[in-house]
Amino acid sequence: MTPQELLAALPLKNEKEGRLVLQTHICAYDDTTIASLVDLIKREADRQWNKDAEVSFILAGYLLAIGDLVHSKAYHALGLMARGDALRRMDRDQDALPFFDAAGEEFLEVDDEVGWARTRIGRVSACLQLNRTSEALRDAAAAREIFMRHGKLLRAGQIDVNAAIVNYELGQYDQALRLFDRAIETYLLQGEGVELNIARARGNKAITLAAQGKFREAVALHEQARATFAIYGGQEVAVAREELNIAQIYASQGHFSQALLLFDRSRAIFRQHNMDFQAAEVAQQICRCLVHLNRVREAYELAGETVAYFRTYQGHRYNLANSLMYQAEAATLEGNYRDADEMLQEARNILEEGGFMALASIVRLQQAELYFAGGQLDASLREAQHVADAFAEQEALPQLARTALLQARIAADKEDIATAQYLCDQALDIAQGQGLLDLKYRCDYLLGQVAERQADLEAAARYYDRAVQGIDEVQSRLVMDERTSFLEDKGNIYQRAIILALKRGNKDQALIYVEKAKSRVIGDYLRNNIDIRLRAGDKAGEAILEDLSRLREEQAWFSSIVYEAENEANLSDTAIMRIRAIGPKKARQEMQIRERRIEHLLEQMQLRLAGDLVSRQRSSWTNSIVTALWPKLERDTLMLEYYIAEQDLYIFQITRSGVDVHIVQGAVPKLERLYSLWRVNLDLAAQAAGAEDQAQSFAGLRDNSLGLLQKLYDLLLSPVSHLLSRSKHLIVIPYGMLHYLPFHCLFDGLQFVVEHLDVSYLPAAALWDICCQRGQRVAARRAPLSGSLVLGLSDGGRLAFAVQEAEVVAQKLGARPMLDAAATTALLWQYGARSPIVHIAAHGLFRLDAPNFSHIRLADRQLSAIEVFNLDLSGCSLVTLSACETGRAVVGGVDEVIGLGRGFLYAGAASLLPTLWKVDDASSAELMEMFYQALLGECSKATALAGAQRAFLARARASHHPYRIHPYFWAAFHLIGDPGSLL
Repeated sequence: MTPQELLAALPLKNEKEGRLVLQTHICAYDDTTIASLVDLIKREADRQWNKDAEVSFILAGYLLAIGDLVHSKAYHALGLMARGDALRRMDRDQDALPFFDAAGEEFLEVDDEVGWARTRIGRVSACLQLNRTSEALRDAAAAREIFMRHGKLLRAGQIDVNAAIVNYELGQYDQALRLFDRAIETYLLQGEGVELNIARARGNKAITLAAQGKFREAVALHEQARATFAIYGGQEVAVAREELNIAQIYASQGHFSQALLLFDRSRAIFRQHNMDFQAAEVAQQICRCLVHLNRVREAYELAGETVAYFRTYQGHRYNLANSLMYQAEAATLEGNYRDADEMLQEARNILEEGGFMALASIVRLQQAELYFAGGQLDASLREAQHVADAFAEQEALPQLARTALLQARIAADKEDIATAQYLCDQALDIAQGQGLLDLKYRCDYLLGQVAERQADLEAAARYYDRAVQGIDEVQSRLVMDERTSFLEDKGNIYQRAIILALKRGNKDQALIYVEKAKSRVIGDYLRNNIDIRLRAGDKAGEAILEDLSRLREEQAWFSSIVYEAENEANLSDTAIMRIRAIGPKKARQEMQIRERRIEHLLEQMQLRLAGDLVSRQRSSWTNSIVTALWPKLERDTLMLEYYIAEQDLYIFQITRSGVDVHIVQGAVPKLERLYSLWRVNLDLAAQAAGAEDQAQSFAGLRDNSLGLLQKLYDLLLSPVSHLLSRSKHLIVIPYGMLHYLPFHCLFDGLQFVVEHLDVSYLPAAALWDICCQRGQRVAARRAPLSGSLVLGLSDGGRLAFAVQEAEVVAQKLGARPMLDAAATTALLWQYGARSPIVHIAAHGLFRLDAPNFSHIRLADRQLSAIEVFNLDLSGCSLVTLSACETGRAVVGGVDEVIGLGRGFLYAGAASLLPTLWKVDDASSAELMEMFYQALLGECSKATALAGAQRAFLARARASHHPYRIHPYFWAAFHLIGDPGSLL
């Protein structure tokens, strides 16, 4: 049997049997054949080291057996070394050390000092993991001297790389860089076949450069290394490591979407190769991005998972410390200072005990930031001063800039303005030099505050403008909801910029800042024509789409259990049995798990589809978007854009003549109280509408509603009544809680606003032009209204008038109504793009806890807000959502409206007609009949809706049911977007 055949015959799962096979055949081999067998087994053990460490461990045992059988210490020592390497690969570094030591002693016994030096390579790595760094550096120096003396250049380069990594972990960056460079020079002396070795050294050198803030050099080296690994087969893991390293740099610079794209890609590869440890390391880095994107709860939970994972690895304590740091950062942002302090103290103890002083300094900086957040300025300053010296010595520029900014904030709080400015200038200089986008805008913001305290308003305005531009630069590289969450804590920056602009008399600039703070996501995406609709372009994309399809079905199933459980009286026996078998509580938990997974997968798809667009700034905003707006308004059109700052209400008045502003001081507490009372009145109205004696049930409710609406009018519209009297069309751009108010039914004491004005709405003024252009394009196509899509679903008889409404609307449009079982989401995908009107009369559900999963229930399934983005409604002038609460939304970011509406706008609709509350289906059907009658009479959409609501009021006042003038019956519908003509 040849050595090759014997190796193939050796069992790779049972060492005892393999030893018997060796014992049977080895006696027939001469010394040369035995040497060949040993070489083959060692090569296979090395090959299996990355694939299956257990197999590598068993093969090492066969080397030990051969050494015993032929009485060769050299072979036995080789087996000991191979077993130590296998144990190290299995994260058993403490167990590995005795094998390396024993192997080294046996090599020396046979006068093989090169063999002894080879054992030091694995021993250095094990010592690093066990925090025995002094031993590691001592071994590395001795081994290198031997390798160089014997001309073993590859080994010498390898030991230099390992020593450099130890120095990096100790924060001795300059020494690490010298060793990496020496390793590369040594490899080059070898000549051919060293490309992969050089790539690994470059990748590790780049990590050290990044720690010093030399990001451009670092990324260039990582990309060189990645390109080299990509050329060679079987280097997928090495490519993933380089992408992980590049992602870490992007995260440091504030390119969070680009970082998440690479993090997800590298983690997926590690998981494919069953590299759970490395996948957990990636999860740590993802936490960093999530914190900066204000996804704090998500970051806290993910960091907690990695903390639990790394606690099981005693030899990787610095990984545990890293996870504790990220969880503490999230806890700090949640205001959980006590837990954060405990986590940071544990992390610091781990690192200081292990001699990892560079990382320990970062923990101390984090402690200083924690103390600052808790108002402990002296404690914060003490820690910050200590770590500033350490970072300066290490030349760790990103951390030095972060520390300087913290010191500047402390000085500003202590009224030491000169010191604050000096330190902040230092931080800004580093941030600009290193491209630290996330740090730049924070420095500019603080400098603006300092300048404002010094009464230098011109300088303050300049700094605030730069801060807003800096936020824009970070935001322009983010995708969809990442942009919204990123803005969550930026409201104060916009507020200071707006108020200072007004103080300086620059109303146009103030309005520009208001717009920048508002519903930017959809506007930016529409202007740039970035298509984020889901499609599979590769196997990974197809797998994500398959997961999404499955998760959506499961989410909808559990959702039906959660929300149908509230209406058991109307359910079949089968449905009731299903609900009781699982239970609403368990169903809600399962539903929420799937919703989080769906959002994560959609984010992955959006990142993949955006591609390299996330790697560079997109010019998504110019001031002309606002300044070019008012000349386009009709003379009788008034646009009111609202803004709330602390206790005050700002009303920006935009007409063809320009911009003016009125400030209602102290209005916000009154608005909050009135809005709360209005919602109570609406809820009582909904109950009264279901009573047998509606007239009696509405007694007092109508007058109460008029009183509340008049007080709201006095706050919101009375200050600009002189402009209202000269206008025919009012465009309202709400802010914050005002998105939930129906301005068209505010009451001036004599009549509702809609009785003398056409009213429409916009999430942001910057969407005006986009929506109007869409409406004009659809009108120009002259698509027949008979091609409109009209869906009506009675929801098992619960919406008695929905089918009737759909039939009436379809008749007026000359279209065929799709009713009950025929009213499917599939029709929207099939015909939406060429339907000038889409009208849906069905049951809707608004999800305050998860607005992306608000939905309309159709015959085949739910149509959720998160799915609407994938519709094509490019040929649609109007989407009418005659269902409950389809116009309600959650305001995220600074003023980003999240709900069904933005999905329809992204899908291409020119305007929407949704509802603000749970509507009465009988009065909705009546109102819709009058609306479409007016719309087909060549009225504009805004005029048609106002006319229908006026006609409804007139009919109610003249009827035996005057209580129906309560806004509950007619004011839920409001027009968003293009108010122009349909034809």
